Amino acid sequence: MASSRFSRPSARHLLVVAVLLIALLTTGASAAKCTAKTSVAPTTASPDLEVTIDDTTDVTTETPEATTAVTDASEVTTDAPEAEAEASTDVTTDAPEAEASTDAPEATTATPTAEIEETSAPTATESSTATSSSTGTSTSTSSSVSSEAATFGDVTSADGECVVGNPNTYISTAYVDWVWENRMKTDVVAYKNWIFDQLVANNGSLTYCVRWDSNSTLAKTTASKFQDVLNRQFKAWNHWLVGYDCWPFEEVDVTIVGYAVREASMLDWSDDSLGTIYEGVLDTDGIPQCPDECYKHLGALASGVDTSSCAGEGFDMSMWLTEGLGGGYGYDWGQQVDWDNFLAQIDDEQLQILAHEIGHGFGLPDFYETTDKPADDFPACIMEAGASMTITDGDGWMLRRALENIKDRYSF
Repeated sequence: MASSRFSRPSARHLLVVAVLLIALLTTGASAAKCTAKTSVAPTTASPDLEVTIDDTTDVTTETPEATTAVTDASEVTTDAPEAEAEASTDVTTDAPEAEASTDAPEATTATPTAEIEETSAPTATESSTATSSSTGTSTSTSSSVSSEAATFGDVTSADGECVVGNPNTYISTAYVDWVWENRMKTDVVAYKNWIFDQLVANNGSLTYCVRWDSNSTLAKTTASKFQDVLNRQFKAWNHWLVGYDCWPFEEVDVTIVGYAVREASMLDWSDDSLGTIYEGVLDTDGIPQCPDECYKHLGALASGVDTSSCAGEGFDMSMWLTEGLGGGYGYDWGQQVDWDNFLAQIDDEQLQILAHEIGHGFGLPDFYETTDKPADDFPACIMEAGASMTITDGDGWMLRRALENIKDRYSF
C-alpha cells in the first residue's frame, strides 16, 4: 500500500499564511463600521474633519459653512472640528487615496455654490418674491426712497386721462379694494382736512410746530435734525403719489416754525433760529402746546383760518414728542410719538412710528385684529404696527385709493 507523504510547512509558508489572515481580519474590521443611518451630505470641512457617506446617495455639498460638520440627519454643529458623520464609507480630506467600496459614489467638496436651494443665499429677485408672500417686504421698502415715481402697476385709465391703475405685485387689487370699502371709505370721503387737503391748500408745503413733552433739556444740535426727519417721511409717502392721478406735487416741503415748551430753559438755545419759542402755553392736561391762534386748521378747516394774531408763523400740524409714551398717535392735527424711539431712529431714512402716524393723517387705518384685514395673508404694511419698518407697496396702494376717491374735490 502506498503511503501518503506529508511534509511539514516551512517557517516561510507559515509567515505568508499569517500575513494573509491579518489582511482579511483588517478588511472585515473596516467593513464593520458601516451603519444604516440616514444619509447626509458631507460639508466642505476643514482638513481634520472626517466625513462618511452612504453608498446609495449622490453626494453634493449643501452647507456653505466650511467648518460645519454634519453628525446626523437633523443636527449641524460647528463646535467640534473633529466631528465625524457616520455612514457606509470613510472619506477624509487627510487621505484622498483612502480605499472605498466600488459602489460608493465619489464625494465632492464643491464650493458653497453647490446645487442647493434651502441653504444658499437668495438673489435679490428671489428675496423680493419670497418675502412678498410671507412678510410682505418688497424691494420698494428699502431704507432709501427713489426720487422717481413708484410703479403705476396695471394702468386702467385711458390715454390722455390722469394715470390710475391696480397693483400687479406685492398686494392684490382685491385686497386694496377691500380695505378701501371696509376700512377707509366712510371716513376718508366725509372728512375734509386730511394731509391731502392741507397739501393742496398749501401748494405742496406744510408747516409744523414741535411740542416738547419732556422734563429733559432739548439740545439744539438734536432739534436741528427734526425738519429733515419730517421731510424724509413725507418724501417716502409722496413717492407713491408723484404722477399718480395727476397729483401735482413732486416734492413736499416741510418747515418747522415753532417750539412749545413749559419753560424756555428746557431748550439749550434761546433765539428763534429754529422757529418761534412758545413758553408756558399749556393744554388742559398741562402739556405744552403751540398757540391756538397759530393753528391754521382750527375747526378742521383745510383752507385755513385767520392766524394774523399769531406771534410767530401759522402751522398746519404738530409733532408732539412725548417722553415715555411707548407708541404714537396721529391724525390731521399731526403726530404724537415716543421720544426715546424717535431719538433712537432720528438718523434713519424712515422712522417707523412717525411714518405710521403720518399715514393716519392721510386716512389710512390700523391693522391690529384679523378682522381688520381681508385675509390672513394680507402683506406686511407699516400701518400694521410692527409688521414693517418702512412704507411698503401695500401702504402705497392704499394711499392711492384714498386719492382716487377724493380727487374730485380738487381742481387738478
